[in-house]
Amino acid sequence: MLYKNKIKVQNILKSAVALMLMLTLSLSTALSPLAKAEEARYTWKTLTSVPATSRARKVYVSPDGSKLFILETDTANNTNFWMSADDGATWRKIFSKQGTTDYASISTDGSKIVLKYGYSFSISTDGGQSWVERGLSPAFSGALISPDGSFLAGCSGLTPSGYITYISTDDGQTWTQKGVNSIECPTYVSNNGTLIARNDNAMARSTDYGQTWTETSNLLGARYNAAFSNNGNNIFDGDRISLDGGNHWTPTNAPIPAGYAIAHTGISDDGKKLFVTTYVLGGASPHPTTLLTSVDGGRTWHSEIGYNDYDYMVMSSDGSKLFYMYDGTIYRVGTLPTAQPVTPGSGAGGTVTPSTGSTSATPGQKPGKASGRLAETGTSTWMVGGLAAVAVAAGALVLRKRL
Repeated sequence: MLYKNKIKVQNILKSAVALMLMLTLSLSTALSPLAKAEEARYTWKTLTSVPATSRARKVYVSPDGSKLFILETDTANNTNFWMSADDGATWRKIFSKQGTTDYASISTDGSKIVLKYGYSFSISTDGGQSWVERGLSPAFSGALISPDGSFLAGCSGLTPSGYITYISTDDGQTWTQKGVNSIECPTYVSNNGTLIARNDNAMARSTDYGQTWTETSNLLGARYNAAFSNNGNNIFDGDRISLDGGNHWTPTNAPIPAGYAIAHTGISDDGKKLFVTTYVLGGASPHPTTLLTSVDGGRTWHSEIGYNDYDYMVMSSDGSKLFYMYDGTIYRVGTLPTAQPVTPGSGAGGTVTPSTGSTSATPGQKPGKASGRLAETGTSTWMVGGLAAVAVAAGALVLRKRL
């Protein structure tokens, strides 16, 4: 009899241990996204070996995040283009030319680069090892390279009929005339032949390499700093986000401080990673700036670095890397952890969390009170409770059978 009772007690203990394991597994499964979301912060490092002078004008990052670039005009009025392939630890001057260069356009891995100046441009097809200069005519207003480097998109500038698009598939040696839009020259180019032209508040989109255009007025709300993702699908103007090319919009409620204006914005191809830099309006220069980032489509926000005005910020296509320049003297690189567990947010939100790691309340909620959600994951406490209840019920059934 004692032996049978001993066996029965051992079975009950085994069942209790199994129950605890089931409960622990359920809770860890529900809470693991929370731990990962807390890790999804940009870590920043200040670059200390940048050779560019204080006359640096723009910074770039290759769409895949593997290379950083700085475009500067030195004291002798030479344009210099610097590249780093190790997150800014070392730099190499890959281009230098007398005069001012307007902008750079870079393919995904940085193997093809276009530098436009005046009515000409130079192109490299080997990552800056060698360059060929080309005339822009007839696309004399500019040349942008597609992310995969398969074609260039050029523009005539404003003509009596509008802005004429030209396409080159041989690195600018020859050009084919396409269609016309009335908005502007293309400013964004995607691999699938999607071109986007925009001005202060209107946008034109082509999905056939500029042959035909669809124009939409009053789309951007006079937000010239609205950013488009590299794939051309997503738009973020600092207040709103669209994941379908501007057909539908959702407010992000980015917690921009009162008295601050939007300077720069960025959005990743998956629509999850966003940034917005702001600067204080009025008063003497320099004006204080702030940087806000989100990794969940704008549901929650983090307050990052802040200096003064004259800053410039760019983002890689996947949003894993940010490259920041202030006044041509301070350079910082922000990097996300490799794994991104957070699902795209619906845009509703506006929570801001300082980069020190402190937490804050969700919108409309007093600090210190539970919101029913677990941080940035969107995991409901009800879901956690439900999983725990299921585990308990399953364990109870096991115990009942044992008894």
